[in-house]
Amino acid sequence: MNPITQKWRQTVDEIPKNIKMIFIAILLNNIGMGMFSTLYNLYLQEIGFNKAFMGEMISMSALASAIFLVPVGFLSDRIGRKKTMMIGIFFAAFSQMLRVLVLDSTQLLTFSFLLGTFNSFFMVSNAPFLMENTTKKNRMRVFSINFALMVFSSMVGNIIGGSLPMMLFDTGIFTVAWSQRVTLLISTVASLVAVIPLQRIQEVSVENTSDFKVFVENITSRENWAIMTRFIIASGLVGFGAGLFVPFSNVYFENQFSLPSDKIGIIMSMGQATTIFAVMMGPYVANKIGRVKTVFILQGLSIPFMVMLGDTKFLWLAIIAFLIRQAIMNASGPITSTIMMEEVPEKLKGLTNSLNQTVVQIGWAVCGRLSGKIIENYGYEWIFYLAGALYGTSAIYYYFTFRKLDQPTEDVLPQAKVA
Repeated sequence: MNPITQKWRQTVDEIPKNIKMIFIAILLNNIGMGMFSTLYNLYLQEIGFNKAFMGEMISMSALASAIFLVPVGFLSDRIGRKKTMMIGIFFAAFSQMLRVLVLDSTQLLTFSFLLGTFNSFFMVSNAPFLMENTTKKNRMRVFSINFALMVFSSMVGNIIGGSLPMMLFDTGIFTVAWSQRVTLLISTVASLVAVIPLQRIQEVSVENTSDFKVFVENITSRENWAIMTRFIIASGLVGFGAGLFVPFSNVYFENQFSLPSDKIGIIMSMGQATTIFAVMMGPYVANKIGRVKTVFILQGLSIPFMVMLGDTKFLWLAIIAFLIRQAIMNASGPITSTIMMEEVPEKLKGLTNSLNQTVVQIGWAVCGRLSGKIIENYGYEWIFYLAGALYGTSAIYYYFTFRKLDQPTEDVLPQAKVA
């Protein structure tokens, strides 16, 4: 057994039961979400909705997440991560189901808003849960495994979501729209099952920081904002960039290259597979050259491939650019999450994660609506160019803001006031 494999096996053996349970939940939930994300825009297009309306739905869901992430973070501190995640996964899956069953545009927007609301329950609780159930020794690897599992399960969902509708259609029983609808309904069941392993989690007892007075003091402290704002800006730049094109990746391949859903699912799953490899290698690269420098390099390297996606008319080149961009950009995710959770004081972790996710969702809300209109009027090129510019800005900002964190003896960020 080679040293890397042995080290990862040892890490897995040391993972607590709580972490293993949430990993199982992530596996099930993300298979369902992967199926849904691969197919849903194609389904909307099949039943007659245009890309501008798709952008409105994306915007509505992201807006709801942006509104509720901070209140839900406060709720998560009060009732616990386990209950918050269970509520979120259950009602998010139920909202997805309603988005499949109704055809009225107003109702679709309403259920998209509900989906975004309940998605925020899991988003805000996941990172603090991992922090509370890991030690500093294995934290970055656990964050990396967590992210890799999300990617792997989404990959499986992409494959199923792309191929199952074609199989159902080939039976001659279903129309294209109904084969897609049945697949989407199956995806919601997979997500619902994720509640079962969450029930087996034994909640860790942590210091209660949910007093409203403490919450107000934390959120109004200038010292706290000095820390939190640095991370929020960095995440916001990436969130705005991703919001321009990620939700439209599936329709990009269908409209630009006339690909059917099964081939689109394969491409999406290939992107997830390359991401898993990149994510697993991320901690080793970060340990060699520094975490901040690794983030800067990965984000910067993604830009040429963004431009390539906007310019190319060749399918093979678009696929290569898509795979490489997704892998190297997403590989920085666990590293930035670990840095943020380690640098932010204990009593601010939930709040910071909430605000961090909020600004990302605002980016998706604004850019989801904007990109739908840009595609309708100007084509796909400009959404990739604009996203590349935002990614480049993020890489430069991140490096010059956090570069001294690669020198552990220096205290770079001011000490936050903890109420």
